Amino acid sequence: MASAHFVREAFGYQPYEVLEQPQVVEDAPYATLMEQVKSRFGRTMSRLPEVFGVSRQTLYNWLEGETPKAVHQERLRQLAEAAKVFADLGIKPTTPMLDRPVAQGKSFLQLMAAGANGQEAAKKLIRIVQRGADSRAKLDALLEGRKAKLSASDIGAPALDENA
Repeated sequence: MASAHFVREAFGYQPYEVLEQPQVVEDAPYATLMEQVKSRFGRTMSRLPEVFGVSRQTLYNWLEGETPKAVHQERLRQLAEAAKVFADLGIKPTTPMLDRPVAQGKSFLQLMAAGANGQEAAKKLIRIVQRGADSRAKLDALLEGRKAKLSASDIGAPALDENA
């Protein structure tokens, strides 16, 4: 039987000590991000699979702690940032709101799918929505005192006999 000295000298092995490293379990950061997105997007979460190109079940798997693929991780972070912007302003995004063109003819969800900055896209969308609401309010104020007067020419002439 070879001695430890012989093994070290002849074969070049150095003695080593095995240390057990305590395993640190990560706090499932993606599950936390998904929870933020879910709580802030509400019912429109059913539209979010198109951002990632995955099924809704995959989103729910992420909620339960499954780690998304690397290609989806940054998009999830950006979507959580956008959700934070909406929440800070007390806005719950609606489907028509998410479908509005924001930049380059793309909707908010399309921008997010393309990898846009979540905060910037959310801020642009909010500015567009607020401008639209302001314009509607101004138009309503201008038209407030008017009453609609319809005449037969507005509707068209009545035709009693369709074959005539």
